[in-house]
Amino acid sequence: MVRKDSKTKAEVVASYALTNSYNKTSKEFGISDKTVKKIVEENPKLYEEKTAEFIDKASRIIDKALNKLDKELEKENIPVNNLSTVIGTLYDKRALAKGESTGNTTFKVDIRVVE
Repeated sequence: MVRKDSKTKAEVVASYALTNSYNKTSKEFGISDKTVKKIVEENPKLYEEKTAEFIDKASRIIDKALNKLDKELEKENIPVNNLSTVIGTLYDKRALAKGESTGNTTFKVDIRVVE
């Protein structure tokens, strides 16, 4: 299936850019994860392009959701968890696409000596 056309290869690369998972992409297209990895590695420019497209789209959606959240919070009649779930999910996916961490990997300890 993948060898047939470059459109399918582009779709595989776009899916991987979105999921960041060879396994998920392989299941979506019915091909092996090794084949997905090979396609992605053979098309680094396309992967960068699809990743940048996703980051841009996610950023626009996050901005829209945040604007809507601001307006709705002023009305005080919207369940905040509805928009916060969308914002959080897109924020994490955008961070992954940028190669950033999605978890809080640092912590601060404040030790005070009392005399």
